[in-house]
Amino acid sequence: MDDPTLGKVMADPGQPNDKNRDSLISAEDNRAMFDRIARWYDKTNRLLSLGFDRRWRERAVTRLALMLGSTYLDAGCGTGDMALEILRQAPGSRVIGIDPSEGMLEVGKAKVKAAGLAHAIWLVKGDVLNMGFEDDYFDGAITAFCIRNVTHRKLALAEIYRVIRPGGLVIILELTEPTGPIMKPLFRIYGSVVMPLITLILSSVSAYRYLTDSMADFPTPGEILALMRETGFTNRKFGHMTGGIVTLFEGQVPLPSDALQHPESRHM
Repeated sequence: MDDPTLGKVMADPGQPNDKNRDSLISAEDNRAMFDRIARWYDKTNRLLSLGFDRRWRERAVTRLALMLGSTYLDAGCGTGDMALEILRQAPGSRVIGIDPSEGMLEVGKAKVKAAGLAHAIWLVKGDVLNMGFEDDYFDGAITAFCIRNVTHRKLALAEIYRVIRPGGLVIILELTEPTGPIMKPLFRIYGSVVMPLITLILSSVSAYRYLTDSMADFPTPGEILALMRETGFTNRKFGHMTGGIVTLFEGQVPLPSDALQHPESRHM
């Protein structure tokens, strides 16, 4: 199905200078890593998360407050699970997903086609730091396990903000390192012993070592909310799931009449 927007997104807009990047690895290394693990990505995630990743995505999409007939952005769409969940919860909507990894997109497109949803979901190569969409193009946006890998997080948030209509919600689902006295040491044992054993069989061990390192390096929830505030989002809040292994962040593009910046909240 043709969409005049997609041709703009397909072009590679390039990256800002990576010298002072936020991520542990460069954009090119990140793209190559996900290309390498693409065919094992879904199966490995099911095992590593003990199946919880489906629940995480389901709850994240629920927070998006879907409306039938609306158009949503899936930034860092990967293999398309989040886009498929949006259509499961709101069959009359449509989703445009962007991702820099052609390997991940290839897997995602096959899943979309198998589900008979190619008329409602488009997965295309794109860069969240410089999207080709018009201002206020989407009714809302979601990004799962992506912001951790972005080289310039504030620029990514600003670009997502730009393409969402006033009043639209933005949901960020991200892996985070637990901080509690019980979950933190348990997760470190899991990350250093169990994960390497699983990934040795199914995928690239180095890629999933990067996963645990990037979780430890990820900013605190307060720092992420501060970035969202600086880029203009209101109604900012966050909530932990599964002992803090994942965190949901939420923000809203304010309506023109909304001049107040609402305080951050931990209640979702």
